[in-house]
Amino acid sequence: MKKVLILAILLFPASLLTFAQQTRVVTAIVSNPMRVDREDEPVVVKLKNKDRRFIARSAVVTLNDVEVPSQIDDLDGDGLPDELVFLSSVDKGASLEYTITFSDTEPQKNYVARSYADLLLDDKRQRYPHLTAIEAPGKSDIYSDLYHHGVAFESDVSAYRIYFDKRQNIDIYGKRIKRLELADTHFYTTPQQLEEGYGNDVLWAGNAIGCGTLKLWDGERPNDWNEVTTRGQRIVTTGPIRSIVEVTDFGFNNGMNATTRYMLYAGHREVLIETTLNQPLPSAMFCTGVQKVGTDPYTLINPKEGLCASWGMDFPEQSSQQMMMTYPPETVGLAVYVPKEYVMGFRETSLNCLFIIGKLKKPTFHYYAMFCARKEVGGFQSKDDWFSCLKDWKKNLEHPLKVKMKNFTPSPSK
Repeated sequence: MKKVLILAILLFPASLLTFAQQTRVVTAIVSNPMRVDREDEPVVVKLKNKDRRFIARSAVVTLNDVEVPSQIDDLDGDGLPDELVFLSSVDKGASLEYTITFSDTEPQKNYVARSYADLLLDDKRQRYPHLTAIEAPGKSDIYSDLYHHGVAFESDVSAYRIYFDKRQNIDIYGKRIKRLELADTHFYTTPQQLEEGYGNDVLWAGNAIGCGTLKLWDGERPNDWNEVTTRGQRIVTTGPIRSIVEVTDFGFNNGMNATTRYMLYAGHREVLIETTLNQPLPSAMFCTGVQKVGTDPYTLINPKEGLCASWGMDFPEQSSQQMMMTYPPETVGLAVYVPKEYVMGFRETSLNCLFIIGKLKKPTFHYYAMFCARKEVGGFQSKDDWFSCLKDWKKNLEHPLKVKMKNFTPSPSK
């Protein structure tokens, strides 16, 4: 993964592995190199064990004998665990020592969820059955067969969905208070739920780029994913610490394939967006950015820093006069950060602020997108507040917590 994550490789020496051993105990020292306190920062331990005679099926993480919620994820769907993740809050310049006990037999514990993802089929009997993945020919139209038109995912801070069609737009859901809501509203908040304090869809993208949507670039303008042989969506994990979903596009541009992974952590509003291709890009092919919101938008543009952002107010629902009356205008801030090694250029239009991505040395690139809704309790209340946070946000992503693994000690078998 990228700089927002703490990557540590957990190697199990072959000389210490036996079939009789049931647990492994590891110490992780997590330190904060920045001069600001850090809260709910992700720590990721990669479970790399080529021997595979010990497979870490679960883990218990403790700090000063207090259990810390964690999760183990199988990212590639091969049935084997790939990463352990937990969150750490560390004061400036300080270090914390975590104890991690792995087991190859015990199931992973259930913790209070702070993230969630769902993909729902909109069937006529209105059961809305949950799916874990869906795939369809590129020219098929199943957008309206999915309840919220594509996979949705959330943290306790914010929520997103991705349209299952050629647009693949990222749509955003703003909350008033920090909690999980999609299982109740499914992105379509009723008037009664609004009165009860639930959040709702807060942006009308139209023909714009939305908030960090990945589009194809033709040299002049962003284009939808029109020519793909197969497109799909998959829920990789629903939590409790992070939600991960994937979007696949096969057979575009004369045989190219792309898998785009969206990762959202508890306590965070930004999404890590990582695209893996089946070959490096010889030229500019993609773009992303933020749309200009409303009729009187404000923008912050800093191409050298890889930052662009906007702030504005508009009706989130514009399909009918009745919908506009039910869902009044919302004020939102949008932001995207693209690391400079992926940026080929920048383009501003009447609708969008766009970064052009291409000429990749490796077939993988990543960037980050986030938003705020002014109605958030204790949130950003002005464009100045929103724009002023962006450099610190970028710095935080570029200077993650540091982690050191030590004292690998296999415990006696029970």
